[in-house]
Amino acid sequence: AALQEKVANSAPRRLVTLEVDAADAEASGYEPIWHDGKRVGFVTSGGYGHTVGKSLAMALVEPDFAEPGTELTTHVIGVERATIVILPSPHDPQGKRMRV
Repeated sequence: AALQEKVANSAPRRLVTLEVDAADAEASGYEPIWHDGKRVGFVTSGGYGHTVGKSLAMALVEPDFAEPGTELTTHVIGVERATIVILPSPHDPQGKRMRV
């Protein structure tokens, strides 16, 4: 009963950080996120991470696709791009800079 209640009350999507394989354009928001042809979420925001030298995006995805290392795709300006779920805060994963 407790497990059923937990599943019934769990969030339908999880917020993740994505690394996007895009050197010429950035995700901006509401682009769909795909896994094997199934839409599993959408981008909420994106941009170039100057301190890490990569295109990054935040997205809401189904819980089964929220683990770091999960490979997904999205469309950026109409072109399908590979993405991978990464740990939050690629610049400072342990949050040390804000604790100085």
